Amino acid sequence: MILFQEHELEAEVPDFEHGGFKPARLIHRVDSLFGHGARLIEGAKLTHGPVELGSAVERDGFCPFCIDTIGDATSPFPEEIARNGRIIVGNSWVVPNVIAYSTVSAVGIYDVSRHFLPLTEMTREIVYDALLAILQHGKAVRAQHPDLIYSSVNANYLPPSGSSLIHPHIQSSHDSVPLGSQAKLLTASREHFAAYGQPYFEELIALEDAQSQRMVAHMDPFVWLVPFAPSGFYEAWALAPSIGDLVELSDPDIYQLASGLALVLATYEEMGIQSFNFSLIGATPESKDYGASMLFRIVARAPMEPYYRSDVTYFERLCLETMIDYSPEEWAQTLRSNFGTTMTG
Repeated sequence: MILFQEHELEAEVPDFEHGGFKPARLIHRVDSLFGHGARLIEGAKLTHGPVELGSAVERDGFCPFCIDTIGDATSPFPEEIARNGRIIVGNSWVVPNVIAYSTVSAVGIYDVSRHFLPLTEMTREIVYDALLAILQHGKAVRAQHPDLIYSSVNANYLPPSGSSLIHPHIQSSHDSVPLGSQAKLLTASREHFAAYGQPYFEELIALEDAQSQRMVAHMDPFVWLVPFAPSGFYEAWALAPSIGDLVELSDPDIYQLASGLALVLATYEEMGIQSFNFSLIGATPESKDYGASMLFRIVARAPMEPYYRSDVTYFERLCLETMIDYSPEEWAQTLRSNFGTTMTG
């Protein structure tokens, strides 16, 4: 049913010690859920180790997510979403997104009292407050807009992940159309159930439990594992076979997810990794008919460098969506103006 497709390719690299070329390990794998390929190579590709962030993460002027500015720099929600205009859990705030990434989107700040949170201080309590607050917003949105059945919670952390702000935050998305990753998740789940009569993730967990090589931990209702064919560096998944739609997550469920995520972040810190993306995508209310479940994924990103910000965010890295800030038609008009007015063809 679920196939772990792997091919060992015959590759060579220069042999600087003896001259000529020598064999090199290269394994190609295919992800059975999303369909992408992954290549397991010899040698370091993602550099990581202790990096002094220093002044790069210090507040220098205005920050819309700090406690002294957030009240004036952000807008309140409509009363039907938040009775007092704000969603606050502990030191975590959820505010409307100033950019329309989705039909309805919001930003959740882990801790408004601290401009920067290193991974060592991303405790399960802080992560729990942020996830709880943004999922409270999601439940309120769904109650008002039942047609927005495709929900997700995503994060960029530090500029190498595509984040435009140092102050750590997460973002939610609620649409009537799925993210690319949601569409693939739902299609693959539906087809797998139709063909084999068993939910995809239930079978995957049983296979990984039996093999034990990539299984990490069972933290009910979540199962943490490393995917067979990763889509990014040091990727980890959390599966919850009993939960499809994100609005079904209870407070204890969210606490369990936060606990696991905090452990992953602590491991990143031990390895000298500073930046990451994560994506928590939900299935739809109807997906219970074929056993589709929610999925959490996290990947490490490159280390911090001065003046560098990646143009790849969680949208591109994990959600299979591109995000651009111009229209193709405007770009074509700009090119035409430089190419000249003569059109051929």
